[in-house]
Amino acid sequence: MNIKPGTKKFEYLEVPGAATERTFVNNPLIGPPRPRKSEFPVMYINGSTDGKHLCVIAGTHACEYPSIYAAIKTFQNIDPTDLTGQITIIPVLNISAFWTRTPYINPQDGIDIGATFGNEGSSISYLISEVVSDEIISESDFIVDLHGGDVIEDIAPHAGFSRTGNEKMDEEAQNLAKLFGAEYIFERLGKDATKKFDIPRIIAEAGREGKLEKRYTEIHMKGLLNILKGLEMIEGEPDLPSEQKVMHGRYEIFAEKDGLFTSNVEVGDPIKKDEVLGRIRNLKGEVIEEITAKKDGFVQLITTNPVKQSNDLIYKCWMP
Repeated sequence: MNIKPGTKKFEYLEVPGAATERTFVNNPLIGPPRPRKSEFPVMYINGSTDGKHLCVIAGTHACEYPSIYAAIKTFQNIDPTDLTGQITIIPVLNISAFWTRTPYINPQDGIDIGATFGNEGSSISYLISEVVSDEIISESDFIVDLHGGDVIEDIAPHAGFSRTGNEKMDEEAQNLAKLFGAEYIFERLGKDATKKFDIPRIIAEAGREGKLEKRYTEIHMKGLLNILKGLEMIEGEPDLPSEQKVMHGRYEIFAEKDGLFTSNVEVGDPIKKDEVLGRIRNLKGEVIEEITAKKDGFVQLITTNPVKQSNDLIYKCWMP
């Protein structure tokens, strides 16, 4: 981070080799198609004294707006003279999806940027993750990846981390997840592309249906402040709930029939095995499918679009 102690900086980071071309026809007045650079915004906060380096990434899924706005507001609100260490914030990683309002993927190559970290590829999403890895993550001590509620999702606010087998890193990631302060903590086993960097990382989620709602933005902002306090990067004690539920597994439920979906449950609800969670009806109004819980647990996510087709995801459910 090449900025003075006790200061902030906003810039766009260019992605080498990821230039796109204009599509207008060559003519003498305009000239031939020429490269346009590809870039994404980065915010730097350099504290007045040395300390830990926190990396915050939002907008990998660019329609998850509460996390994006919380990242921006955090940059605005943090006084660098009160900060120990450094914070690097990427408020919108998937900038093309942000401006085109595209859920999940990068419209330039049809790939989820989040799935490219640590993997080989040559399209723009891979080039973006390579720049983030080499220039930002490699200089960081912790990663907080903010998400929450894309355009067809309602999701229970939570923080998740992966147990990779590296005891020190896993312990630090678990601590970050607790510090975020959500009621639910999701402990995954194994899968985490960024474990290749040996940096503790969590995914924190709050939001729904591609909406920018104040209460979810505040969950993200409070979570980031809790983490900064818990890492002793700013003064104060984290404000944590009296109880946090740790989930150790998850299963998904898909539609078997085409029809109109209604749900009997909401995210965060406790559920019992064989409980009817929702129904699918045909256009005569007849119930053609009852969707039941496979095991006891809690509802993590509901895809809220009412029209379902066979093999559409409907629920993600946690198991304690």
